[in-house]
Amino acid sequence: MMTKATPLWGDKPDVEVYGERLRDARLIQRLRSGEVAAKAGVSQSWYSKLEHAISTTLDWQKANDIATALGFSVDFLASPPVTAVQRGSLLFRAKKNLPKSEEDQLVSWARLVGDVIHAAEPRLRLPLLKVPRIPTDMGPVDAAFAARNSLGIPAGEPIPHLIRTLERGGVYVATISFDGHLHAKNHDAFSTWIGPMLDRPLIGVRASDSWERTRMSVAHELGHLAMHQARWEGDLEAEAYSFAAEFLLPSDALKREWPRNVTLASLVPMKKTWGMSLAALVEHGYRNGLLSATQRTSLYKQMSNRRDPASGERMRIREPGWRDREVERPKLIAMVAEKAFGPVRNLDAIEGKVFSWRTDFLRTLFSGQVTEWAKEVSDTADDSKADGTQVADVIPISSRFQAATR
Repeated sequence: MMTKATPLWGDKPDVEVYGERLRDARLIQRLRSGEVAAKAGVSQSWYSKLEHAISTTLDWQKANDIATALGFSVDFLASPPVTAVQRGSLLFRAKKNLPKSEEDQLVSWARLVGDVIHAAEPRLRLPLLKVPRIPTDMGPVDAAFAARNSLGIPAGEPIPHLIRTLERGGVYVATISFDGHLHAKNHDAFSTWIGPMLDRPLIGVRASDSWERTRMSVAHELGHLAMHQARWEGDLEAEAYSFAAEFLLPSDALKREWPRNVTLASLVPMKKTWGMSLAALVEHGYRNGLLSATQRTSLYKQMSNRRDPASGERMRIREPGWRDREVERPKLIAMVAEKAFGPVRNLDAIEGKVFSWRTDFLRTLFSGQVTEWAKEVSDTADDSKADGTQVADVIPISSRFQAATR
């Protein structure tokens, strides 16, 4: 009597895998579909069909082969996608010629952040969203004024900590180190909307040692979020840049404090007060008619030719005052995760609660945050487990964030 052969993988049931999860697992690592297919022992055309299908039911061994080729778990591939970030929807403060593979990678990072927030938010009450919906016919200067007003920034006053101000207004900010072969290198920042209703703003900013560039990049992306959610035509980058300059330093204050004798040295006090680079101040002054084209060109040439005494680098690379502030880093995402998932000691304890995203990617995300919890879970890589599940109350953004200086 013949008996039915027992599969080597036992009686594990078939698995429904989701194309979006396959793409995220591959694109966040910038792998080619042919590489994954070869490692999994399947044809590239068949694998591509899997990625483009909403979902496909596979036997467990085939699903495990594909998961192994991707370096992710079967549980991740079988988790229904919840973060509706569409490829092509991201807005960038990017360097020129950003490859599509890097744009796709950033979308996958945005979806990772969205998944963490989606898993955590039902347990929390979060800050009221204060990013205004700017009418499509409003210009960048008026939009910046409206955004300052909505976020509760006093008129004509500097913004001491930009990221913290935005986090109090319900904006998620992720600082991620895009160095090495797993991370995109050719961008400064991106922004998009996450959440089931696409009602939670996210800014992703490249980890940098330049506090000036970080602040401008974040303000630039705020401009995209406020002005360009429903409009895609026009020179969006120029509008976002104008918004950022006006948001950081309103024109009325710029004109009031502009030095009579404009030199790089005379602009340094404004840089320290308003948290803008010399280059941004030069451009802002030129746009407001405070500098002639000849003066603007002269100042740029001086920055290209002169060297900062402290660093020895040319001022276009390392401006005077580059050590006067710490680079701003966010904390809201880590605060949300800590409140939602409890005082866990390592990321293995929450991996299953965030749709089985790999812990090394979670570690990269949380290492860009500045809470003690984020530092602890980012620095710990042991195999210990902790439950730590709890229902959190209100995140006290205002009181804790106002006192923060980092």
